[in-house]
Amino acid sequence: MDYDVIVVGGGPGGAMAARTCAEKGLKVLLLEKEQLPRYKACGGAVSWKALQITGPIDEVRPQYTCYGATIHSPTMRQSSHKIKEPVSILVFRSSFDHFLLKQAQHKGVIVNSGEKVISVNINDEQVQVVTAKGEYTAKIIIGADGVNSTVAKETGLRTKWEPEGYGICIETEIELSPGDAKKCVLDKELIEAYFLKSKGYGWVFPKGNIMSIGIGLWKPITVKPAQAFDDFISFLSRERGIDLAAHLTKKFIHRVPVGGMNRKTYGEKVLLVGDAAGFVDPFLGEGIYYAVASGVAAGEVAAEAIRNGTDLSSYRKKCDVLFNNDLRMAFKFGKYFHDHIEKIFYLFDKDPELFRMYVLTGKGVYGYREYIKRSILRTPVTLLRILGSMMKTTKE
Repeated sequence: MDYDVIVVGGGPGGAMAARTCAEKGLKVLLLEKEQLPRYKACGGAVSWKALQITGPIDEVRPQYTCYGATIHSPTMRQSSHKIKEPVSILVFRSSFDHFLLKQAQHKGVIVNSGEKVISVNINDEQVQVVTAKGEYTAKIIIGADGVNSTVAKETGLRTKWEPEGYGICIETEIELSPGDAKKCVLDKELIEAYFLKSKGYGWVFPKGNIMSIGIGLWKPITVKPAQAFDDFISFLSRERGIDLAAHLTKKFIHRVPVGGMNRKTYGEKVLLVGDAAGFVDPFLGEGIYYAVASGVAAGEVAAEAIRNGTDLSSYRKKCDVLFNNDLRMAFKFGKYFHDHIEKIFYLFDKDPELFRMYVLTGKGVYGYREYIKRSILRTPVTLLRILGSMMKTTKE
């Protein structure tokens, strides 16, 4: 066979899967349909917990450090918190992804860019991959080719997403003058998010003079996504006193999987990672951590299967323990949050510790299950504060 493993997709999940396989002594080919480095529409927030897997990314420049978040409810209630340690690093995905791919190459991975996969055929002996430029064979294929995964479709693991299994994101990057950039950002060390009346939120991620601005909508989507994006840009323009629409040159729209659902992520000689597997936070839409975590897990399982002749079923168990059980909890949390959003912001206002703990959840100190548990344990304190506030208001 040509290779032990073929990885399709050059994002963080594919790069980490390929790197892990190579570190285990396997012969690896990575196929990326775009020429590298390539632009990737994404807010580019790399969490602390993701950095624990990738290792230092000091060579990725520029990067911007965030220490917390400011969030707003649909009625403009606000919660904000900043901690001393970084919660996440904002990067341009073109630089970040290229850095991870170069690391994989240094481990011996062969990277073919500008080579799109056309078909995948699996038989008893091997995996055959056909591209626009040639044909390759391997023992195992790893699909890291995103929400519209060719590998998932060609291998029959997923022909289409569930009706409620994905959301819609629209995003752009707007370059401003230094003066306008200063006006546009409330605090350059905080991520800003605005929860919408429809199920979703808009964000502003500052990267120097460039603002990453977008919206994410989860189903059921009750508004036209394009109109919701334009409305959000108009809202920010009024709030900041800047005509952001005049600086907008291009916007990108794409689907984002809803994580926490029961899906097939492996089969005979095939594994899916990242967005291709549906591993995305169903509340915030964050996917980089789940991509790199599942990429490493896929690489480890593939190496074990090739060396010891085992099947790939351990991949599901490994992902469940690492993050997928928590994604299922995040799915429930997201539904409850959106159904009771103003009440939750009221709780954040009365007990700021609840929001501080959520910032730590975004950092990766807690999982969703642990966050919910800690929040419930604080409920007596919260209720006392609410009752005290109500009594004070009544006396006045």
